[in-house]
Amino acid sequence: MRGIETTAAEALVDAIRGGGADTVFGVPGGGPNLALIGAAEAAGMRFVLSHGETAGAITAATYGLLTGAPAMAIATRGPGLASGVNGAAQATLDRFPLLFVSDCVPASDMDRVAHQRIDQTALMAPVTKWSGRLGGDAAAADVARAAAALAGAAPRGAVHLDFDPGAVSSHPGDPAAPPAADPVGMDLARSLLAHSDRPVVIVGIGAVEEAARVRDLVERMGCPVLTTYQSAGMLPEGHPQLAGLYTGGVIERPILAAADLVIAVGLDMVEPIPSPWRLDVSVVSIDVSAPASTFLPTDVALVGPSTADLLERLAEGAVHGWPIGAGTAALAGAREALLATSVGTFGPVELATAVACRTPSAATATVDAGAHFLAIMPFWPVASPLSLLISNGLATMGFALPAAIGAALARPGAPVVCMVGDGGLGMALAELETVARLRLPITVVVFDDAALSLIEIKQQQGQGGTSAVHYSSIDFSSVARGMGLDAMTVETVRDLERALDGGWETPRLIDARIDPTPYAALLRATRG
Repeated sequence: MRGIETTAAEALVDAIRGGGADTVFGVPGGGPNLALIGAAEAAGMRFVLSHGETAGAITAATYGLLTGAPAMAIATRGPGLASGVNGAAQATLDRFPLLFVSDCVPASDMDRVAHQRIDQTALMAPVTKWSGRLGGDAAAADVARAAAALAGAAPRGAVHLDFDPGAVSSHPGDPAAPPAADPVGMDLARSLLAHSDRPVVIVGIGAVEEAARVRDLVERMGCPVLTTYQSAGMLPEGHPQLAGLYTGGVIERPILAAADLVIAVGLDMVEPIPSPWRLDVSVVSIDVSAPASTFLPTDVALVGPSTADLLERLAEGAVHGWPIGAGTAALAGAREALLATSVGTFGPVELATAVACRTPSAATATVDAGAHFLAIMPFWPVASPLSLLISNGLATMGFALPAAIGAALARPGAPVVCMVGDGGLGMALAELETVARLRLPITVVVFDDAALSLIEIKQQQGQGGTSAVHYSSIDFSSVARGMGLDAMTVETVRDLERALDGGWETPRLIDARIDPTPYAALLRATRG
């Protein structure tokens, strides 16, 4: 069996190396994934040990997103696989490429072994693009290549393999090719644009792979552009067409209310919050896959192999009647409304804007789920796509720290700032040791109010008291120092500014004790 294990492991390693991967992530068990680690290291790849399977999967998926080659995360069978479900779901819903490989109870032992035996491929199927088995047969190499290709094919996501060297492999098949654009739909979309005086473009995550071309095309159109959280940077900070963020809330409503046509380019319907669409305006959607939901009432959905090609055909010769600076004015108005939520204390907006002003321009930012992102996202000066990373489709807490590790490994030497609430940090706390062990240039900024603030805002009478949403105060600085990071606690903007003065080359944590009072007003200003 040892020889079969090694051969199957080598086939998988060769497949991912052939696709450009150079690193394996995760938490090994006592099964054949140890052979995977051995084969990877023998092939010159590195293995990055995580403390948890979800963190390992998020780190791997982020690394794959930024390097362009689907990375592999491994987990042991049973609890390891189950623990990694959230990481696979994040990769799939946020369009990060990931190959998730787990040990399993061997098919030959299925009748006699009940320990840790669950139907792992069935468990992973709903949160992946495909879930199957990698055996030790002659088809293993082809299956491994096909699985990695599927993870990286648009729309990107997670693919799961149960690694059972004594079994027969199952095959995911080849990724389906996007259909050619419907000429009738294209003619209708071009007619809508030709009769539009004030079109607005919403750019989503599906346009990021063709960022340069899409940016050039929307610049030719000249109309205001909204980006989603995951496509932030498609137009850089200060661009005259940048009108702010599209969230599905109220913050972007003024510019959309003035529009007579919305063109959604690469907008995954998982990106906005699912609030009712209240605009009486035609919508044209452009993407490499059909809309996943009816959240956005689309008049014409154009699907094809390239969002840029579709947009170029649609927008040829387009003109508009927007006044000069309409996008800039919309963004300024949105930021003004958010600044008005401040109550004059050291709150989330003060913390977010101070960090934004002092973070090096070459840094990658990662943002966790929680109330704090309402203060960060509208003010963060995103210079290019994928220089700010957030889980928006799954919106999972515990994302920012493992994503920061993946970003720091993918962009060696470049600083990373990880912005996370105390709740989200608690879910991935042990990964601070990973940051210290690897000596990564990550600055962790904790928006610390000892509460689940976003949930507390939503809490109503009869839905539990403060014990449902409040934690005891944690000295995160002491915890971080115990794990090998430099650390400090700040309670004022001035203290924060001093803390951020230099030190971007080494692992550190800043525990920022903030006043959460403005969060309710922030939520109203952004979401209504």
